[in-house]
Amino acid sequence: MTTPTPTGAGSVARAMSSPRALAAWASVGYAGLVLVFAFIDWVLPGGDGTFSGRSASADFVGTYTLALPVLAVLLAAHVNPLLEGAKLIASIALIEYAVMLFFGLVTLLIGLGSVFEAADDVNDVFDALAYLVLGLAQLALVAVAAAVVWQAFERLGGKLPIGRTRPVPPA
Repeated sequence: MTTPTPTGAGSVARAMSSPRALAAWASVGYAGLVLVFAFIDWVLPGGDGTFSGRSASADFVGTYTLALPVLAVLLAAHVNPLLEGAKLIASIALIEYAVMLFFGLVTLLIGLGSVFEAADDVNDVFDALAYLVLGLAQLALVAVAAAVVWQAFERLGGKLPIGRTRPVPPA
């Protein structure tokens, strides 16, 4: 005879017993941690000195933050059987991509001032242009990954509560 476990502890233990579930949760967790520490590093003074300089070197859109959430959603929702928390993983990944897009765009625009201000010769201007073009390309990749995650989120039955009106009960 086995002793029953509480619902929360049993579902967590079941979810973590699968290597696929563990990889999916670890992927969204790591990407979230990278975003938190990128935000703290961006906001706190130090490092490059000016806020514009910190914005230019902010790492809200990096290889790991770009790839790991979509990998987690692919592991959770596109490999059979679906993981128990696939919809929650997709929700977290969507939030992470929204954070990446917002702060990536903000830091790109603020960082342009620092990058172009330091351009003294042709090579520096080319580097500043590369900063702008590659930054926009990174944001485009984030948008593509977010679209993939959004499709999986909708396929799992997820809906955003924005713009919905609740029916008014009769008086």
